[in-house]
Amino acid sequence: MQADMEFEGDKQLGVIPASDRHSKDALARKAAELTANEFVRERILPLLNGSVAERPFTASVAQNTGTGRLALIYEFASDCGAVAKLYTDELGARSYAALQALWNGGFGPESRYQVPEPLGFLADHNLLLMRRVPGVSISAAIRGDNSIDLVESCREAARWLVALHRSSLDIGQRETDWDSLKLFRMSTRFLKAAAAKPEHLDTMRDLLDAVEERILNLHHDRRLVQTHGRYHSDHVLISPQATCVIDLDRVGWSDPGKDIAEFVRVLRSTAFKNGDDMARIDQATAAFLEEYLGHLPEAAKTLGCYWASFSFHSYLGVMKKTRDKARRTWQELIDFYSNEIRCALQYGI
Repeated sequence: MQADMEFEGDKQLGVIPASDRHSKDALARKAAELTANEFVRERILPLLNGSVAERPFTASVAQNTGTGRLALIYEFASDCGAVAKLYTDELGARSYAALQALWNGGFGPESRYQVPEPLGFLADHNLLLMRRVPGVSISAAIRGDNSIDLVESCREAARWLVALHRSSLDIGQRETDWDSLKLFRMSTRFLKAAAAKPEHLDTMRDLLDAVEERILNLHHDRRLVQTHGRYHSDHVLISPQATCVIDLDRVGWSDPGKDIAEFVRVLRSTAFKNGDDMARIDQATAAFLEEYLGHLPEAAKTLGCYWASFSFHSYLGVMKKTRDKARRTWQELIDFYSNEIRCALQYGI
């Protein structure tokens, strides 16, 4: 086995120092350690099925964005292999506990709707190991992968979410509206956007007033559910055997509108930025909402608030930019998010 990258320097295993943990170079060095032959055989293989112990394997880096997260893939012949995530904070142990609770609480191998099987957590490396998940992500379908149908896949994503929101699981912290709606980030983004584009301040204020009115009308005693926390098309994988959802680092108790709105916002904004056929995305959006709200119609009361708020975040993010994007101009993106906010505010009225 040969690691994806070479490096010079300290070979000592362990947690990345806080001062260096977000460096791509530091993560690259750590990746080389975690994909080394000796490490895989001594620490990874014991957590896997014994039948793979003598098989050839490869270990590679799946992701290193320099954000403090590192994803690795361990592959074995005739086996789906494993995925490992390196953490630099307390989320590693919490994610492992959440996966265990979900896997044993109805989202395991006996269900159509699953999470990755948790294989172990190496506390000395802050490394979470999971069974690799088969299937195609909905994001791939958005990009044109015809092995799965986009509209039906979005229906499946809604069914998985219904299963989670109906479950009796109690995992993670309970979010306040301040956290679930990202209100601090909204306020800081508004200030930056206003400073960058003062000539658009009146329009920004009008949209803010409309969003704020919906936020103020939220009932503080409304029903909270078990939520994913970052539910979107990258994290939903479809296969003939199961629909599996990954990246449960932020699982907790919150308003169901948070997960629904995040899925819809990412689905639509990703497609628009890529210049995709929005009529096709409209069908997929309608299928997702129809399927979910057909099972849990009461969620429509808060969906509009969350969808509008998250779209307003995106609107402000674009507003403070000074350059056009590659496929969409600045004005096209501003118009898109303005329309998304107004459309979202129609839900729950």
